[in-house]
Amino acid sequence: MSNHHDLLTPQPRSPDCPSCEVAIGQPHVARCDVARCLVTGLQRSGCDAAHDCGTDTWYGRWPGETDCERLGWMLAPGLPDLNRLYAEATWDPAQRAWVIPV
Repeated sequence: MSNHHDLLTPQPRSPDCPSCEVAIGQPHVARCDVARCLVTGLQRSGCDAAHDCGTDTWYGRWPGETDCERLGWMLAPGLPDLNRLYAEATWDPAQRAWVIPV
C-alpha cells in the first residue's frame, strides 16, 4: 500500500532516456531530442537562442510530466496534458519548472 509521500513523489517511468539512452541521474548528450533548454524549458536541440542552455539530466520521466501532475493537468491517469502546459504555464528557470503565471 502507498503512503501519502509515495503519491507525491514522481516515480521513474523509464530507466534510460528513450533518445540518448543515458541512465537516470546522468546528463543528456549534446543533441538529445528529449533534453530541455534550462533557460526556456523547451527542447534543447531546437534552441537557437544566444545563451547557454545548461545541462539537463534524465530523471526517468518525460519533460513536463511531473509539472502536469503537480498542476493537476492530466488527460487521464499517466497521460499529462503537455499541450496545456506549454500553452498556459510559464517556464521558471530558477525553479526549473513550469508554473502558472501570476
